[in-house]
Amino acid sequence: MHLELLNFFILLLITGIFSGILAGLLGVGGGIIIVPVTYYILKSFGVSSDVIMHISVASSLGVIILTSISSIFSHFKLKNIEIEIVKNWFFGTILGSVFGAFLSSAISGDSLVIIFIMLASIISFKMLIGNNFVYSQRMPSSYIFNSFISFIIGTLSVSIGIGGGSFTVPTLTGFGKNIHKAVGTSATIGLLISFPGFLIYTITGYNIAGIPNYSLGYVNIIIVLSISITSIFTAPIGAKLSTKFNNKALKKIFAVFLLMTCISLFINHFF
Repeated sequence: MHLELLNFFILLLITGIFSGILAGLLGVGGGIIIVPVTYYILKSFGVSSDVIMHISVASSLGVIILTSISSIFSHFKLKNIEIEIVKNWFFGTILGSVFGAFLSSAISGDSLVIIFIMLASIISFKMLIGNNFVYSQRMPSSYIFNSFISFIIGTLSVSIGIGGGSFTVPTLTGFGKNIHKAVGTSATIGLLISFPGFLIYTITGYNIAGIPNYSLGYVNIIIVLSISITSIFTAPIGAKLSTKFNNKALKKIFAVFLLMTCISLFINHFF
């Protein structure tokens, strides 16, 4: 038992190393990497397929809470956070996160796997295309419209265990925000997505059969802490490495890898 736990811990530490480097190197959220890798690790340890994706998604949000806090401090010092956008998106993001977490908790593991595959595939196709379309040179003035946008982003993101950067950054740049402001603001939105979702998953997963030890509901504490320990330190390394590589080419390579992961996940889960 102790040896299994040690192996589990080591695999998660390695996951944190690579997810942190890739997140910093490619500018993608760690969740899009953490969820499928955690899925395969949990599957190798015999966790029930009924809850395996719920645990992966919920635990990823726990990691994102810790990493987004660190990121927010950095971007705040650089004045990259648009406070007005955070205010306008605050209610919609939290409502979307809560709604998405309840919805994902209520559906089957099979359905959650399909949702992840669909949304991850959309993200990978977006990375392959690489074009950011500009809809307007300014953010919408309507609070209701801003709440609607943030609600959709919160719902989709929390459903697949990501901080929302893959949706938030293109949306903000589409409304004329420069990439640095978009990324900094996205980090703050990521905390608004991950924290409520994290809390809901701890409640909805309470007393569910098949949950591994050391869990709060669907959130596995070992997964959260193990991945966070290494990813927090390796993300800055990835960011430094990004200046030495062709980011567009790397993103296309990762997009293909993500697509292959989605195909593999589908085959592995359903066949």
